[in-house]
Amino acid sequence: MDVIIDARLEVPPKDSSPLETLGNFYHNLLCCLRYPASYPPVAELLRRYHHLDEGTWLVVSPVYWHATHNDAMIAASGEDLRLGDDEAHLWFTAFAEFVAAENMTLYYHDAVTWLLQADTHPPITANPVHSIMQQSLMPHLRRLDTTFFWQRFITETQMFFSGHPLNKQRGECPINGVWMWGNGGLQAPASRAIFTDDGLLAVAKLVSTHVSPYQRSNSYSKDSIVLLPDMTADGLHDLQIKLQSFSVHWFWNNLAYASKPRSWLSRLWR
Repeated sequence: MDVIIDARLEVPPKDSSPLETLGNFYHNLLCCLRYPASYPPVAELLRRYHHLDEGTWLVVSPVYWHATHNDAMIAASGEDLRLGDDEAHLWFTAFAEFVAAENMTLYYHDAVTWLLQADTHPPITANPVHSIMQQSLMPHLRRLDTTFFWQRFITETQMFFSGHPLNKQRGECPINGVWMWGNGGLQAPASRAIFTDDGLLAVAKLVSTHVSPYQRSNSYSKDSIVLLPDMTADGLHDLQIKLQSFSVHWFWNNLAYASKPRSWLSRLWR
């Protein structure tokens, strides 16, 4: 059983076993549905959710690059950028004008997730931004595309962002580039049961034919998925009690862990 929560958790439970986090809510969902971790179709999932035109779409993630004399790495992305919605819209508007010159369209999903339509440009081979953090970027840049269009584009975007006046307010964590990813193909909805919050029903129905509202009275099977936004401490505790007879993989945006079922004897003792 899988539980996927669109939030961060600072400390995992003491009796849990660590798992590798994928670092992104939609990425976690798609991988639980057996999509490849390296090329999850996050862009196509969000394109359908927003009813955008068909075509080639990519996820655009604003990033903070840290460069050396012969290499570079991504030092911050996502929530680590501390990018509020108001500031994000300013960056988005500036970048939308920039990509229009390349005959590309930009769409705003949230502060750190934008969608780029690039129908007339070469295919790109790029890993998710959260999977390449703090790594040498040279091997990732080399395999982006054989025509070197995307390598050139990333270099030009870095120059655009680095010199932008908005960075004067950001201090030690400027936004000085973007990373594109998430362009895998989305398959027909699976039959695996998903229980989810009302605000996520539309997303869940794009990937599953068995979607139900999340309620305290739900009955789960060992193959169920629980898909939720941020939770209160009491809500999380109630869910943990409800699922204590299952083996559960818990996926947060910054960590993941597994919990084992408690035996009837331990539950009786407690």
